[in-house]
Amino acid sequence: MQTSDSSAQGITWLLSRVEAGDAGAREGLARAVIARLQQIATHELAALNAGGLHGLTHEPAMFANDALLKMLAQPQSFENRRHFFAYATQVMVRAMIDYQRARHAQKRGGDLQRVSLGGVDQSLSVDVEDASEVLAELEQLDPRKADLVRLRVFLGFSAEESAEALQVSLSTVERDWRFLRHWMAARLAAR
Repeated sequence: MQTSDSSAQGITWLLSRVEAGDAGAREGLARAVIARLQQIATHELAALNAGGLHGLTHEPAMFANDALLKMLAQPQSFENRRHFFAYATQVMVRAMIDYQRARHAQKRGGDLQRVSLGGVDQSLSVDVEDASEVLAELEQLDPRKADLVRLRVFLGFSAEESAEALQVSLSTVERDWRFLRHWMAARLAAR
C-alpha cells in the first residue's frame, strides 16, 4: 500500500503507522489528508463568516496546516479516518471561533459572529458559542448523533457518506437527520 493513498484504508493504515512511531508515515499522512482538511477549513470558515471569506486575515489553509501540526505534535490514537477528520474539524473550528471572537471584539466591540447552520435549518442564524454548546449537549445525550451533525454540517458529508462513515444504514442516517434538524433548531432557537 502506498503511503500517499487517500482512501479510507490508506488513511487508517497511515494513522496506525504514525501511532506506532513511523516518521515516514507522518509525512504520508500529511500528504494524504491536507487537501481534505483545507476543504473542511474553507467550508467552516465561510460558514462562520456569513457565507464568505472576504475581509479575513487568515486563510483556510492556515487553519488546516495548524490543526495538522498540532495533531502530529501530540500523536493520538484514532480508530479510523472518520475519527481523525472529526477530531481535526473540532480543532479547526475551535481555532476559527477564537479567531472570530478576537476579530469581532476588535471590530465591533465584542459582538459574536452570527452563522447560518444550513444543514440544520436554512433560516436559523445563531451565535457560534450557542451552536458549540448545543453540540456538546448532544454529545452527552447521543455521541453517534453528534458525530452525524459534525459529518453533515462541519464536514459537508452527504447522507450516503455519513452512513458509510458511521457504519449504519442510510435509512438510519435519514431518520436521525430529520430528528436532528428539528432538535437542533429548537435548541438553538431557545437560546
